[in-house]
Amino acid sequence: MTPLLGSLFIAVVYVGSSSELLTQMLRPPSRQQLGARIVELARESLGRPYRAFSLDKGHEKLQIDLTGFDCFLFVEQLLALARENTRTAFENRVRQLRYRGGFVDYCHRQHYFSRWSQQAEASNVLRDITPDLPGVRRRQRQLNFMSTHSKSYKPLRSERNLLCIQMLESDLMVQQSYIPLKRLPAVEPMLRDGDIFALVTSVPGLDVTHVGLVERGEHRVHGLHAAPSGGVIRSRDLSRYASGVADVIGVSFHRPLEP
Repeated sequence: MTPLLGSLFIAVVYVGSSSELLTQMLRPPSRQQLGARIVELARESLGRPYRAFSLDKGHEKLQIDLTGFDCFLFVEQLLALARENTRTAFENRVRQLRYRGGFVDYCHRQHYFSRWSQQAEASNVLRDITPDLPGVRRRQRQLNFMSTHSKSYKPLRSERNLLCIQMLESDLMVQQSYIPLKRLPAVEPMLRDGDIFALVTSVPGLDVTHVGLVERGEHRVHGLHAAPSGGVIRSRDLSRYASGVADVIGVSFHRPLEP
């Protein structure tokens, strides 16, 4: 059991060999830049399988799975791993990133990347660098995909969860900045190892459809990400990769901040 929120105790559930992997992957304090640590951890994870909806099996709990990922959990857990150097600090960081107000509950989970990144920014964990990049565009977006596609989400079979999500999404609007696909090559020189990329979509009710990590190559910017088709992979040309994903209109970039 792990102490959280003062007198509140919750169980932390490790999937498979994740507890042992965490011990191997935790780094002692060092002067290495945060972005370099993130990329180093991502490289160690190459080849691990993709797991969709892995948090949606059973009652909501603080689940740690380093043996396989969806794209969101890949970014979230590696960001927490790179920032923290003890098990308890890592668990707390995941909780603070994953859940609104740190409260472990399905309705408090950050299901949309825009809301997740806003909370991380408020905690001085990330900074949205997209507005600083050339060619930026902006849009206002209503997020209601879960409410309008509730049959796609097993936990929304629960009336309590469904009503809560519907209430949250009734007026859920976000402001998004993104770089259009054609402008991506021009911003590549301004990106750093460990920056988070998010593929901005035209699908109604959604903000982004995929996220991953920037890795600088000798000539091009790569993407390290958990992909449904191949698990954790390296896409060697991020701009070309993003341009080939259906319904993507651009990319936003978010820079992890040093602790």
